[in-house]
Amino acid sequence: MNGSFGAATATELTRPDFAGVAAAFDVPATVASPETLHDALRSAWGGEGPNVVVLPTHLSMFAPTHQG
Repeated sequence: MNGSFGAATATELTRPDFAGVAAAFDVPATVASPETLHDALRSAWGGEGPNVVVLPTHLSMFAPTHQG
């Protein structure tokens, strides 16, 4: 976008609500933090059928190295 139009606009993508999607399919879901991840995984592995554990994070994109 920068090369073609001079600026990037409206390019922020939102993360799906993975716990909400799981709930729509009647699949148990837990939103964990780094501090609760161990217990959330242990609980999910001990559960019946599929389970979803979501660990929200923010990923920073790296600077492109292929453009000179």
